[in-house]
Amino acid sequence: MKDGTMRTFTFIFFLLLTSCCESLLTERTPVKWEVDLVEREKEFDLEMKKHLLPEGLLIYRTEDYNLVTLYEKGTCQADGAYMTGLLLGALVCKYQVTKDPEVLALAQKVCDGMFLLVTGSGYPGLVARSYGKKDFSSDSLLYRRDGSGDQMTGWLFGINLYTLLIDDPARKEKAAVLVKQIAQHMKKHNLKVYMGEDEPTPHGNFWTPVGGIVPVAHYAVAMMGLASLSVRLNPEDEFCAEFMNWLIGMDYPRQAKYFYSWFPQTTTNTANYILALMTTWSNDESPHRRDFYKSGADSMWKCCHEWQLSLFALVYKYIGGDCHSSDIEDSIDRLRNLPPYHRTLVEEKSKDHLLAVVPFESRTASSCYWNHTVHKEIPSQLGERQKTVVSRQDFLLAYWFGRWMGEYSK
Repeated sequence: MKDGTMRTFTFIFFLLLTSCCESLLTERTPVKWEVDLVEREKEFDLEMKKHLLPEGLLIYRTEDYNLVTLYEKGTCQADGAYMTGLLLGALVCKYQVTKDPEVLALAQKVCDGMFLLVTGSGYPGLVARSYGKKDFSSDSLLYRRDGSGDQMTGWLFGINLYTLLIDDPARKEKAAVLVKQIAQHMKKHNLKVYMGEDEPTPHGNFWTPVGGIVPVAHYAVAMMGLASLSVRLNPEDEFCAEFMNWLIGMDYPRQAKYFYSWFPQTTTNTANYILALMTTWSNDESPHRRDFYKSGADSMWKCCHEWQLSLFALVYKYIGGDCHSSDIEDSIDRLRNLPPYHRTLVEEKSKDHLLAVVPFESRTASSCYWNHTVHKEIPSQLGERQKTVVSRQDFLLAYWFGRWMGEYSK
C-alpha cells in the first residue's frame, strides 16, 4: 500500500472512531444526592492526611493506614507523582482561601516530597512515579523509576501552582533548578522520558504527531507547559528560552489546539489535558500561542463538558472560555455528588463480560481522577469484593480550585 493511500485510510479510520466515541459521552446522568460540600471536604481532608508519608508523598490508594503498609505501597504505586501534584495544587488553593498556617506547612511538606521524586529518582530530570520503603527500619527510600507522561504532567501542575501563588523564595529557587533539569532531560532524549542513559520508559513519549498525521494535543500542551514554566522560573537562562523556541519550531503550539476526541472517555488523557492547559496558560502570555490553547480547550469543551468533569468547567472559565453560570452550577453539583471514598470496591473480573453504561450515582469512586468513565465492564461472574480507601484528591482539588476562583463560598 502506498504511503498516501495508507495515510488517507488512517485519517478516515480516526474520523469514524472520533464520531463513534464522541457520541458515547453526551449522556447526562441525573444528580440525586444532596451533600454538604463543607462537611465532605472535612471528611476527605481527614482521609487524605491518613494517606501521607512523613516525607510528603501521597499514597492515594490503600487497605489500611499502617505506616509500614503505606511505605510498601509507595514502592510500587503507579500515580504517586500525579496524585501528589493534585494534592499540592489543592493545598495551594486552600491556603489562598483560608490563609491557615497549618495548610501552608502541609503544602510545604508536600512540595518537598515532590522535589524528592526528582532529586532521588537516580537520573537527572526524571520524575519518579513514587518512593517508599521495603524495610521500614531503613533510612533510604526506594523509587519507582519508570516515569510517565502522566506523572510529569501532574508534577508540573502542582509545582506551577505552588511557585505561582506561594511566596517561598527558597523552594521557588529549587523548583527552578529541577524544572530546568526536566526540560534538559526532554531535550536530550527528543521528548521521551528515560530512567537511564539507554533506558527509555514505556509510558513517557511526548513526540507528536502520531503516525505523522494525528496530533496529540495533551502531549503538545504539556511540553509547552514545561517550557513556559521553565522560562518563568529561569527568566535569564538561555537553555530554557532555547527549549521554548525548539518546541515552537516543531509547531507544538499549533498542535496543542487539536484535542483528540476519539478516546475522550479515557480518564488519563482528558485529565492530563486539563492540568497541562492550566500550567501552560498560567505562564505563556503570548496572544498568538494562547489562541491555539484556547482553540483546543474549546474543542474539548464541546466534546466533553457534559461528562462529569467537575474541574474542567472551572479551568475553562479561568482561561476565558465560554462557560456559563449554569455550567459552573452543574460542575458543583457533580462535585457534590462524587462517590465517597469508602464506596470503592475492587472486583475480580471473569473472562466473559459486557460493556454497560453505569448510572452516575452507582459508580465506584475513582482511584485517581475527578472524571469517571461512563462505561464499565460488567463480568458475568463476580469474584470476592475487596474494600479499599482512596484519598479524594479529585474532590479536594476541584473544591478548593472553585473556592479560590470565587465561584462559590462554601
